[in-house]
Amino acid sequence: MSLKFKNGRFRILMIADTQEGKNVSPDTLDLIYASLNEAEPDMVVFSGDQIWGKRNFKGDRSEIARVLRELTEPVSSRGIPFAVCFGNHDRQTGLSNAEQFEIYKTFDGFIGETNPDIDGVGNHCFEIKDGDEVKYLLYTIDSHSNLRVGYDNVHKNQIEWYRKTRDEYEKRMGAPVASVVIQHIPVCEVFDLLTEVKRTKRGAVRGFRTHEGEYFVLNRSRVNADGFMKESPADPQENSGEFAAFKEKGEVRGVYFGHDHNNSFHGEVDGIDVGYTQGCGFNVYGPGKDRGTRVIDLFTDGHLETFDLRFRDIVGSSVKNKFMYAVMQLCPTNMFDAVMRLAKFCVAVAGISILALIITMFVK
Repeated sequence: MSLKFKNGRFRILMIADTQEGKNVSPDTLDLIYASLNEAEPDMVVFSGDQIWGKRNFKGDRSEIARVLRELTEPVSSRGIPFAVCFGNHDRQTGLSNAEQFEIYKTFDGFIGETNPDIDGVGNHCFEIKDGDEVKYLLYTIDSHSNLRVGYDNVHKNQIEWYRKTRDEYEKRMGAPVASVVIQHIPVCEVFDLLTEVKRTKRGAVRGFRTHEGEYFVLNRSRVNADGFMKESPADPQENSGEFAAFKEKGEVRGVYFGHDHNNSFHGEVDGIDVGYTQGCGFNVYGPGKDRGTRVIDLFTDGHLETFDLRFRDIVGSSVKNKFMYAVMQLCPTNMFDAVMRLAKFCVAVAGISILALIITMFVK
């Protein structure tokens, strides 16, 4: 299927971290439907962690196919072309990403392709044309999964594939072609949009792994006014030079990712718009009714514009599954957060116990 500009604009709707199990949340679907109604996109990209949980699926291909079909049906039923990236949770269902990719290929509207010569699944460069001329390129990149500790990075042969593809289009078109990148796990350079602060600073989030012991807030002079960050970016353990490659010829206009459900902000880093899309799913932790999706508008003159769509604004103030919503608002964001919460709870219990003992001693 040929992707075409309409009146000088091509609109992508990015849907991040639905992270559903066997029973898809009606609130997740409501947010997807409302986003499609509001944005009327020309293409949709699901950016990873569509599903998760070996206990949910146990590698059952038919059940995985059913859930993936249910998640993508709002898009395919409208005849909107769509593609996918993979995150760190998809393969935990017991079915590999390659096997899941084959399932997606059976769905109406799916236009994703994968390059068998490089690491990962779903790496592809999509042409977006104005008439017969390629005016923009969209790269979907597999950012891989968990390591023994922390997260993997985009591999060297993927970066070389990007460079080769970029250079081939430059030779063919006579100049670098404006491009945008969508993947699951963030680039390390997202920290350029943050300010390190003391832990006592209001709104500070605590870093972990590569940023253990550090605290951050958004640098409000560099990000969109309504952006928010409620958890530390979980970047790769190693910076493989992906973002440095994107800067080499200046044709990459934006890099967008999900992964950390409680974050939605974007800002310029070395001439590239770098940004988070918050989680869309309601059967997993997330930023309350600020769960949402991201609109990315590409223009034939090479610039782009982006904004998010939030549940509270396009669906409303009421959720259908109130119990699950309440539970997920109490869930920790990751294992580190869970340990910290448990430690605080134990300290609080110990403090109360000591206070009770002191009071008892004085009463006696």
